[in-house]
Amino acid sequence: MPIERSGSATPWPIQWPIMTEATPITRKLSARVQAVLPSATMAVEGRVKQLRAAGEPVIGFGAGEPDFPTPEPIKQAAVEAIRNNFTRYTETGGMAALKEAIAAHESAKTGLTYTAAQVAAHTGGKESLYLAFQALCERGDEVLIIAPYWVSYVEQVRLAEATPVIVPTTADEHFKASGDKLERYTTSRTRVLVLNSPSNPTGMVYSESELEDIARWARRHDVIVLSDELYDRIVFTDHYPRWLRVAPDLYDRTVVINGLSKAYAMTGWRLGYAVGPEWIIKAMLKIQSHSNSHPTSITQAAAVKAYTTDLEADIARMVAAFKERRDWIVSALNAIPGVRCVMPEGAFYAFPDLSGVLGKPLRYGRTCHTSEELALYLLDSVKVGIVHGEAFGAPGCARLSYAMSLDLIQEGLARIQDALTFA
Repeated sequence: MPIERSGSATPWPIQWPIMTEATPITRKLSARVQAVLPSATMAVEGRVKQLRAAGEPVIGFGAGEPDFPTPEPIKQAAVEAIRNNFTRYTETGGMAALKEAIAAHESAKTGLTYTAAQVAAHTGGKESLYLAFQALCERGDEVLIIAPYWVSYVEQVRLAEATPVIVPTTADEHFKASGDKLERYTTSRTRVLVLNSPSNPTGMVYSESELEDIARWARRHDVIVLSDELYDRIVFTDHYPRWLRVAPDLYDRTVVINGLSKAYAMTGWRLGYAVGPEWIIKAMLKIQSHSNSHPTSITQAAAVKAYTTDLEADIARMVAAFKERRDWIVSALNAIPGVRCVMPEGAFYAFPDLSGVLGKPLRYGRTCHTSEELALYLLDSVKVGIVHGEAFGAPGCARLSYAMSLDLIQEGLARIQDALTFA
């Protein structure tokens, strides 16, 4: 059949002209992506891996990744899924069995009732947060982010074309914000508060009274709370104050973000989720249906096993090891002149204030004026990788993950102490 061109018939096949010179392509990127910085934590880990591949004896404190194996029942569930050919598409946001398991899991933790319709599973907690910001924010909206903050919060807010409003805290405040401080940064455009407890990067855990104070602030404003609870199982206190246990009346405007990466040592499996009001979850699922659709079917099968099996002994062993490492690394950091480290209460990060060594000549011939310069100095001089505080909105500080063996931690701290000796 002929193809019509400008009212005339052209016989098939069309004889296209031979192009002698390609039309130049304008190398233009969106303003959104140009405003976004790459992840500093991933950059540090990438550099550490490059140096190791080149044969350098690098010790990396950068990666937030448990060094424990995924529990055996979870691995077996994945193997069984493959053998049973459970390798097809599932529903957007996860299969029904997974959503029901997550709903039951969160209902038990919060004491509130969640249904499968209030759950969306994603490829890691990072995607859960991304989709939440995309669903809730638009140009002109403001998102309150307490500093120090996880590196991706700010960039994801920018990708949603909203404005990140940084609420600074100090070591004297144990890196936690009060309701009064949040009030000072609140405007008529405030749309979302990001609440992260236990915190990445500081390891701080909000107490019940501190959460009650924030809840009083939230009740005075038309604001959604994104409660990032990814480290909720890695807590060193006797009791973990959970946001919705403290403020159950804010259930209808809270989105809880969680996942399997930390509690079950499943970082590479990529399974995170959001639970919250159905109108928000539906919006997130709408966006997800046009992006990656759902986590891998095999990971979903493993996740169902994780949430329907008693793995408390595995988690307890991991937390006990993290606590031993925490106690050692914080003590060692505080023994270095010019370094101060508040004792973290959860997660697996130490967040020392290094400002006491900045601006002073150090052993290997360098004077560092920022924690970013100091991080480069440590990598160059003693082959130790840390993540500088500027990446977390906390200049002068740094994040060190102690999700590695105690032997490696001790060797790494010995190198750091050596490098931070004043010249």
